Amino acid sequence: MDNVIQPLENPFAAQQQMLRERLNFLLTAVHPAMHADVVRAFQEEGKLLYQPPPGIISPRTTRPAGIWSLLTLLVAQHISPDIDPVYASSVAVAVESFCAALDFLDDVEDEDQTAIIQELGTARLLNVTTVLLTLAQRALLSLSELGVDPAHILRLLKTLQESALGITSGQHRDLLAEQRSVLEFTREECIDIAAAKAGAILQLACRLGAQCAGADEALCGQFAEFGLLLGIAAQLDNDCHDLYHLLQDVIPSILPGDAGATPGSEKSDLVRGKKTLPIVLAAAEIAKTRGMTAMSLDDALQKISELSNEERNEYLRALKEGMLATWGICLLYLERARDRLQEFESLRPVSPALRILTGLE
Repeated sequence: MDNVIQPLENPFAAQQQMLRERLNFLLTAVHPAMHADVVRAFQEEGKLLYQPPPGIISPRTTRPAGIWSLLTLLVAQHISPDIDPVYASSVAVAVESFCAALDFLDDVEDEDQTAIIQELGTARLLNVTTVLLTLAQRALLSLSELGVDPAHILRLLKTLQESALGITSGQHRDLLAEQRSVLEFTREECIDIAAAKAGAILQLACRLGAQCAGADEALCGQFAEFGLLLGIAAQLDNDCHDLYHLLQDVIPSILPGDAGATPGSEKSDLVRGKKTLPIVLAAAEIAKTRGMTAMSLDDALQKISELSNEERNEYLRALKEGMLATWGICLLYLERARDRLQEFESLRPVSPALRILTGLE
């Protein structure tokens, strides 16, 4: 029996249980005809009701279930360790519902053929996202039943609404970018779009966590900046992985083998003409060495599998260099986030769970 591998303890188990109980309570308001589809949405990987397959139980190396709500809850508990769990989990579930809706909308807009889209179809999933957005507001409005000051509830709702406008505009900029040439983009614009997407989402999660814990505006701003830095890093890292996996799909075995490679990715950044940072950096290098026009370069990137071996290898080298450069920038943002975490540590010890969740342990 000494050789039996014991599963790692889940550092988020208590918080996840609390969040799931509150979510299930709020889901009682969903019509029975839609209930199963909404629950199914929360069972997607990374969402609050997700259950990993047997053997995949290492929260330190995989994305924990309910990452958005966990971040909000852990920030609130850091600032106010004795905060009412029902109150804090209600705010956290609002964030979970809101971010899940944005996540599904992003998949639909990018025409990604994810498992849930194939299962429910686009129409049903869009209807589910409407419910998720409504649940986010309902979760905050339910605070009135706990005796929370209406002015405070209004403040939380205002933060959610302002973030929604900013995040959706960031996504719209990303969609409009598909119509522009890759050579029109700069590194700064790519990072700005990343900040308006994932950056703004994690910024919201941290700000609402701080607000619900009663933090003053200065501390709320510090936690919002912390979330923004984490979100930018996460978006840049995600862009690199999407490109890596896409290249594996389009041209198998063109890149060195890696444990992180997962052929079969639904992402389509190159094909759709996405202007992510690794692609923009690669395009600038290709244009410089080959003297290509914007139109010919855009077309070649979208049809990379049809290029001659020599051209394709040159493009792949540039894309690999773009990914490496982007990962380097990603690490810089993570280091800045780590600096903010150390500042919080100087005021009160940061919980191991929050460190693990943010990847800054």
